[in-house]
Amino acid sequence: MTIIDGKRTSRKTTSGENSTLLSYIHFADGNKGGVGKSFVARTLYQWFIDHQVPVIGFDTDPEDNPDFSDIYPDIARTVFSETQSQEDAANVIVNQAAMTHQPVVVNLPARAHHPFQAWLAKFDILTLAAEQRIGLVKWFVTTGEADSLRSLVNSLRACGTAVPHIVVRNRKYDDWSFYNEADDVLALIQETHSQVIDLPRLPARLASTILNQRLTYDQARTYQGKSYGITEQAGVRKFLAQAYGEFERTGVLPS
Repeated sequence: MTIIDGKRTSRKTTSGENSTLLSYIHFADGNKGGVGKSFVARTLYQWFIDHQVPVIGFDTDPEDNPDFSDIYPDIARTVFSETQSQEDAANVIVNQAAMTHQPVVVNLPARAHHPFQAWLAKFDILTLAAEQRIGLVKWFVTTGEADSLRSLVNSLRACGTAVPHIVVRNRKYDDWSFYNEADDVLALIQETHSQVIDLPRLPARLASTILNQRLTYDQARTYQGKSYGITEQAGVRKFLAQAYGEFERTGVLPS
């Protein structure tokens, strides 16, 4: 079953397809800053930790914005680049997935579309992943705004069937009228069999404290600080429970 805008359809993927794969590479994307890519990457990474599933993480955001690797210190860093000296830097992601058979979570940088597409083509990543029984999936975070939806359309048109997309509606943002009225975007989501889930809203002050204090979610569940106590700890637990429920609906996580 596939979930599109909360409705189940009959696409034959997820559990059956998942059982034939040795690992998944999960790309947190959005192709612009501030949509919540790092937020999704951290939350997804924490899902694996909480479920005691060994996981590998890569942060490919610029060094001045390491909101994934700066909080989870075991995360490695690499880059997606079209420059000759670094064009193969991201190969380590696939190499690690193939060697360890562990899931990999990758935080993509803003404006990653062209370097990512170039990497897929230059190193024939889709063929290699299929041969190694590695699934590729993009968790594409959107705010529902026009520029965010343009980025989503570009990604879906470029690789929406070759690299399955999970459209993550970041409910930090309240106005989804433009998204709901974007018939061409919704049709493309349907056409590419992309799943749609909701990332629940974490109160702004709570989210800011976690980010400013560079807290992992494990730490955030027990942290004590100014205007941060047991109520905020409970808020983190509630957020994670809701987010995990959405993640698990997709069928791409270990059962």
